[in-house]
Amino acid sequence: MAVHRKKGRFQALRAGGRTVVGVDYSADQLRLARQRRVPGEWLAQADGAALPFGDAVFSTVATLGLSTDVNDFAAVIRDAARVLRPGGTVVHYGAHPCFTGPHTEDREDGGRIAHPTYRTGDWHRPAPWWREGGIRQRLGMRHVPLAELLNAFIAAGLVITRVVEPLDDPVPRVLALRAEKP
Repeated sequence: MAVHRKKGRFQALRAGGRTVVGVDYSADQLRLARQRRVPGEWLAQADGAALPFGDAVFSTVATLGLSTDVNDFAAVIRDAARVLRPGGTVVHYGAHPCFTGPHTEDREDGGRIAHPTYRTGDWHRPAPWWREGGIRQRLGMRHVPLAELLNAFIAAGLVITRVVEPLDDPVPRVLALRAEKP
C-alpha cells in the first residue's frame, strides 16, 4: 500500500514484485495516477490518517513525499502502522526536514540558508525566498522538523532500521527511512 503525493514513485514498488494500492486525498492527484496505473492496481481517495483498510492487512506501506502536505504526519504514520502486518515494513521517502522546507533558502552556489523558522512544525505561508509561481508559493506547505518526523515512527510502535540521504546532492533534499513493525 502506498500513501503517495509524487508522480512516478510506483515503478520502484512494482519492480519489487508488489501489487500497488495507492491512496491520496486529492481527486486531482488520483486522476493523474489513474493515467499511469497498470492493471491490478487499486487507487482510493482517502485521508492517510484514516485509511479505509482493516488492521494488519499489508506487508509494506510506503509514504512518498507527503510530510509537507498533511496536517498531522504522526497520525498518518500511526494509521500506516495499524494497517501493517507484524514484521512488515514502512518506507518513507520525502523532503529532508533539515535542508528542504519553508525555512530553507537556496543559494546560487548550491548551498542553502536555514532560517529560524526550522523548529516551527506547522503550515507556513510563502516566504520571500520561495520560488515564484510554484505550487508552494500558492498553497504554502507544512514543515515537520526532524525530531518530530522520527518520533512519529517511534510513537507508532515502529522500529527505525535504516535512514538514508539518497542522491548525490552535497546538501541533501531527500530523506528516506525504513521502519519495521515488531
